[in-house]
Parts: sequence; C-alpha cells; structure tokens
Amino acid sequence: MDEKTFNDLLRNVDQMIQTSAPEVAEYLRGYRLGIIFHQSGIEEDPEEHFYLRGPHAGNSDRYLGAFARGYCDGCNGALLDD
Repeated sequence: MDEKTFNDLLRNVDQMIQTSAPEVAEYLRGYRLGIIFHQSGIEEDPEEHFYLRGPHAGNSDRYLGAFARGYCDGCNGALLDD
C-alpha cells in the first residue's frame, strides 16, 4: 500500500471511530494499531501481538474482544469493507 493510500485509510478510520458505536469504535482502534504495525514492514511480531491473538480475542469483555479482533485484522493487512 503506498503512503497516500495508507494515510487516507488512517484518516478514514479516525473518522469512523468518531461516529461508530462503542464496540465498533474499539474494533477500529485495534485495527488502526494493527495496520500501522503491518505497514511498518517489521518481520517480527511484538509480544502484544501474540497476547491479543490468544484468548483475549474471544474475551468475555466484548470491547476488549473487539479491540483484539481489530488489531489482529490490521496486523494481517486486512482492508476494511466500505
């Protein structure tokens, strides 16, 4: 993804966070951090990547679970649906 497309994506995510329901906003916050990690091109996964991919992705706290799912999707380079 080129720099302009990446910056546009981050801007869109920021706008969506402001207007989304709380659980969706948490997903988007996680996604934003994950896509930044993905775009950085670092080959090694940080410790929190493994932490969030574990049992926390299905945590009983729906907001933490949403954040974890968003982070994992971002780290995997998934693009958001419009």
